[in-house]
Amino acid sequence: MFLEEPIRPEYLPAWGRIRAEMAVPLATGESLYSPNEFLGLLTVQGADIIQPDICVVGGLTQMRKIATLAEAHDVPVAPHNPLGPLATAANVHFAAATWNFSVLEYKPEEVSWCHDPYVPVDGHLELRPDRPGWGVEVDEAALARDDWVHWERKVPVRPDGSTAWM
Repeated sequence: MFLEEPIRPEYLPAWGRIRAEMAVPLATGESLYSPNEFLGLLTVQGADIIQPDICVVGGLTQMRKIATLAEAHDVPVAPHNPLGPLATAANVHFAAATWNFSVLEYKPEEVSWCHDPYVPVDGHLELRPDRPGWGVEVDEAALARDDWVHWERKVPVRPDGSTAWM
């Protein structure tokens, strides 16, 4: 389908050069945080597909801004989506409202606190217009009991403040 993130996303000029030489579509974006970062990538024609993460970029409004920038560059959006049933629910609604949506990363995950999470039906996730909000029910008591692990995307830095990607 596509080659995902062969290099770190901050090397913008290299993305444009790599994409120009690739026969396979190139995708990136799960580590970009803002519309401005995506605009830089799109300006150098560095991706055939962008992959913003709704939990990283700041939610649905920012995702829509990023998708609009991508649409202006004729680039489809395939959201990065590894963070559970609520992120999936938000992304299903994003996809339904986004002209240049392509495909959604889907990671089935069973959690005690989310009843009836979205699951594929005939290869797609269906909206649930008969339900309130995102279309899933959260059991707040079960969520309070859940032994969840706090996740945070940390950027490694050197003593001089520059990024230190491994």
